[in-house]
Amino acid sequence: MYDVIVVGGGPSGVFTAQMLANQGFHALVLEEHKEIGEPVQCAGLISPRTLNLAGVSENIIINQLTGARVLSPLGGMLDIRTGQVHALAVDRAAFDRQLAIQAQNAGADVLTGAKVKGLKKNAGGFQVFVQTDSKEISCQARLIIGADGANSRVAKWLGLNCTGPRAIMYAADVELSRPEENDLVDIFVGRNMAPGWFGWLIPLNKNMCRVGTGFAFSRPGHSPRYFFQHIIESFPEYFKGFKILKYTGGTVPMGLMPKIYAPNAMLVGDAAWQTKPVSGGGIYPGMRGAQLCAQVAAQALKEDNLSEKTLSRYQLLWNEEFSQEIRCGLSHRESYLNFSDRDIDLLLRFLNKPYWQNIISKYGDIDYPSILARPLFNAGPWTRGFVKAAVYVAEHGSALKKGIKSVFSW
Repeated sequence: MYDVIVVGGGPSGVFTAQMLANQGFHALVLEEHKEIGEPVQCAGLISPRTLNLAGVSENIIINQLTGARVLSPLGGMLDIRTGQVHALAVDRAAFDRQLAIQAQNAGADVLTGAKVKGLKKNAGGFQVFVQTDSKEISCQARLIIGADGANSRVAKWLGLNCTGPRAIMYAADVELSRPEENDLVDIFVGRNMAPGWFGWLIPLNKNMCRVGTGFAFSRPGHSPRYFFQHIIESFPEYFKGFKILKYTGGTVPMGLMPKIYAPNAMLVGDAAWQTKPVSGGGIYPGMRGAQLCAQVAAQALKEDNLSEKTLSRYQLLWNEEFSQEIRCGLSHRESYLNFSDRDIDLLLRFLNKPYWQNIISKYGDIDYPSILARPLFNAGPWTRGFVKAAVYVAEHGSALKKGIKSVFSW
C-alpha cells in the first residue's frame, strides 16, 4: 500500500517522488526499463538553471556551450557568440540516475524492469497491475501519477489522452573531430532537412558530438533517417570524417494539454505535454511541472481529499506559469511552418547583424524563448510581413540606420 505510485522513472517522475517522499509520503516509482536513464531519447542539452533545480552534481556535465550558429541550406547564417555559458551538454543517463538516487535517499522506492499493465479504480484510489521479469504483482495507491512519456498509457487509461502536433526525432552520438569551436551548437533549418523542426550538432568534446534532426509535419514525405542523412550531405564541411557510434530518437508532444488530472490521478512531464514547442526540450518544464504536481499532491494527501476538484489546482498552477509561454511558442512555430527556405535564409541574414546579435545574446533563454521573442519581434509572432521587412532592409540598408521602428512600421 502506497500513498503515491509514479509510473515512469524519467526526471519528472522521480523528481515528483523525491519531493513527496521528502514530506513523509510512501512513494513508489515504476520504471519499465531495467536501468534508469536507458535508453537515452534526448539530446541532453539543459540550462544551468535546470541543473540547479535538479540538485545533481556537476560531474554529469560533459561540455559547456557559449554560442550557437543557425545555418540555412541556402548559405545564410546567424552566428551568436556570447562568451557566457547558456547551455550544458550533460550525460543524460547519469542525470536520470542521480535523480533516482536522490529519490531513494528521500525514502521513495524505485523498481526497474516493472511494466505497468493496467489500472483499476477503487474506493481507496487505484490498484496497479505490474509485470516484472519473474512475476506479476499488484500494488495499491491513493494517488497515481503518470510520468510515462509522450505516448503515456496512464493518460490513455484515465481518458486524458491528447492529440496534437508532435515532433519525431532521429539522432546519433558520433565520432567527429572538432578541435575548434567545441563550445558552439550548430542548428540546421530548412524544409528538406527538418520540416517544421530543426537539426542540431552539439559538441561533447573535441572528438565527439551529438547530431540529430526531426520533423513536425503531418506528411513529411520521408523517414526521419532520410532527413538526418540529408543534413550530413548538405553540410559536408561540418561532418567530414564523422562516424556513428549509436542511434537514438524519440517523440516530443507540443501544446497545452487540456486536462492533466483526474480523481486520484495526475500527469507530469511529457505525459502532460510539459515541453517547449520551439525547441522540444522537456527537462526543465517537466521538472517545474513536477514541483507543482508534488505541491498539489502533498496537500491533497494530507487532507485525504484526492477529488478531481482538489487536484484541478495543479492545472491552474501549470497554466498560470506556462500557458502563455507555450502559446507564444506555438504561435511562432505556426508562422515558421509558412516560411520557405528562402524566407528562412533571408531572415537569418537579416538577424546576423550586431544590433540583433546583441539583442539575442542579451535576452536568449533556452527555457523561456518568449523572453527573446518580445524584444526581437515586437511582442508579436513571426509573419511574412517581417520577412518582407527583412528583405527590404537587406536591399536598402538605410532602413536599419533609421532605427528598428522603421522596420516594423514598413
